[in-house]
Amino acid sequence: MGTAEARDLVILDVPAEARDAHARLLGTEAAARYTAGGIDVAVGAPSWAEGPGLLVAADDAAAAATLVERRGLPLTAVEAGFVGAAAGLALGFAAPAEPGTEPRAEITGVDHVVLTSPNRDRIIATLSGRLDFDLRLDRVQSWGVHQLFFRRGDLLVEVILQEGDGVDPTGPDALWGLAWRTVDADATHARLTDHGITMGDVRRGAKPGTRVATVKDPALGVPTIVIEQR
Repeated sequence: MGTAEARDLVILDVPAEARDAHARLLGTEAAARYTAGGIDVAVGAPSWAEGPGLLVAADDAAAAATLVERRGLPLTAVEAGFVGAAAGLALGFAAPAEPGTEPRAEITGVDHVVLTSPNRDRIIATLSGRLDFDLRLDRVQSWGVHQLFFRRGDLLVEVILQEGDGVDPTGPDALWGLAWRTVDADATHARLTDHGITMGDVRRGAKPGTRVATVKDPALGVPTIVIEQR
């Protein structure tokens, strides 16, 4: 057993059957929780979460929860730490936990988490104002996609803003996708293809020095890519 410590926890609201697909992706056995690169990923939302979300690591989760409650996000103590509901996401602070199952293939960690939100000001207030994420970038791509990038410690979060006349700004936020870091995109592509998984071509990523490939496996339950940093 490893040492119990607080790590960021990404909660995927996917069926339990998705654990087999994640085991194939990570080259290991099926598990409810994986630990890679200092970040935990729960495959299937626990009963206390009631949906997807993020629990961030804190030196003192109880003290952090008290501060966040003063900032307007009520949290409840659960076995994994402290959690509250915020516009469709389960958010809060992670308590120390034993490491989950680790990948055995080229996958080394979580590169970033992708959220969607119909409300720019609300998601900034939630992530930066309450959970102390640093807003690193606010940009509109040439093809019209509006992105926000946040970082807190090792956890990088990309938010895709839903904009337009038909978008309800009071609608929920969502956890839309997950990007895993690989040391060799070509090796990951070949390994998963050999397992019968359809893969997108390895291509140059938006960030300089990166190569990415889309994992087209519906059984994962969440849009997934792998990223190599060169």
